[in-house]
Amino acid sequence: MRAANVIPMVLALTLAASAQAPPSPPLQDPRAEEASLHGYGDSDKTCQEWTDSCRTCQRSDGAEPVCSNVGIACQPKAITCVRRAEEKK
Repeated sequence: MRAANVIPMVLALTLAASAQAPPSPPLQDPRAEEASLHGYGDSDKTCQEWTDSCRTCQRSDGAEPVCSNVGIACQPKAITCVRRAEEKK
């Protein structure tokens, strides 16, 4: 096969393969996920500590929540409350 014949064939195969490729999912804005982890404490005022299995947020004495950093290759799960405020007697 001559090189002049191979180039158009490779180009045609490349175009056909790219036309059949599934669309990539839209990229999520990392700030949206961050807001939901911080927003959890705003929506549940009795929760003092919550986690998504990657990061943990804690609130003490009504102060703004403080959250840990995400670990490498961590896959977040649903946010859950792990410690609630004790009821005042």
